[in-house]
Amino acid sequence: MKKYYLLIALLILLSGCGEPDMGNFKPGVTNACQAMPPFIAKTGLGAQVAIDTQQRGYTGLRLLQTQGGQTWQHPTWDDAGHVGAFARDRQGNIYVAPTPEVSLAENPPALQNRIYRVDGLTGEMALWLELPAVAPPSQSNPFGTMGLFYDCDTDSLYASSLAGSTAKQANGRIYRIEIASKNVVSQLESTDAIGVGVFNGATQKRLYWGAARSSDVYSVVLDAKGNFTADVRHETALATLPDGNSTSVRKISFGQDRQGQFLMQLKETEFGFRLLAENNPRKRTYNFVYQADKDQWQFLGAAPESGE
Repeated sequence: MKKYYLLIALLILLSGCGEPDMGNFKPGVTNACQAMPPFIAKTGLGAQVAIDTQQRGYTGLRLLQTQGGQTWQHPTWDDAGHVGAFARDRQGNIYVAPTPEVSLAENPPALQNRIYRVDGLTGEMALWLELPAVAPPSQSNPFGTMGLFYDCDTDSLYASSLAGSTAKQANGRIYRIEIASKNVVSQLESTDAIGVGVFNGATQKRLYWGAARSSDVYSVVLDAKGNFTADVRHETALATLPDGNSTSVRKISFGQDRQGQFLMQLKETEFGFRLLAENNPRKRTYNFVYQADKDQWQFLGAAPESGE
């Protein structure tokens, strides 16, 4: 009988071999631990401050006093030229992606597949990481790093990049970067994505991304460490929604309302692998609510976009 139980235990152990550890994450928002940078207290702007990257009349990022309108910019914050996506970690460090807009003079293609980091204590911005790419950005496709998202559960930074892609070939990647070591530890190949975001569903942690070549949004299951699996699914497409659009999703964010429901917001952009100073007053935010029993997002409606 003892040998029988030992055999059963061995079979159970062997049956688990080869199956990835998917973790046991609490359903919900994964970046709620993000902290505001401690250096803000030294700027004199007060506590009601926003990180502004709209770059109307300035280059780089700056701090904006939400009520008084006063601004503050560290001397290093324009070193990357025009910038796009940013994300904060639990220490208040800010990770920033350089993004060309109307000219390559301040954003040379060779310098676009990077991530910069604003030190949460000093406010100084410096190059943090060069992302490995199939091929570097070029005059025909000057884009590199596009989307950034921080995951508190795994202390990971996720970054999307379009470096090396051509008009006919998707060579982009999505990376999982281990913050502590600054190492790329997992990547999703041949994926041209702009906005990225992570959410813990009812049973799985997933990374969502907005396709650069269409209005589609996809997701991929992440394992216990936050690494990519092969489980990819299509979530939605802006073009198929009521009064939708053929634009791409540039930003994905998650939140929770007062009733405890989890929400997803998708912000759109007109994108075509070319420099375009977008001036679209009709840009919208697409809103969804999470249905845990179906592990799906239900569309609630779209509204005019308001800020970042």
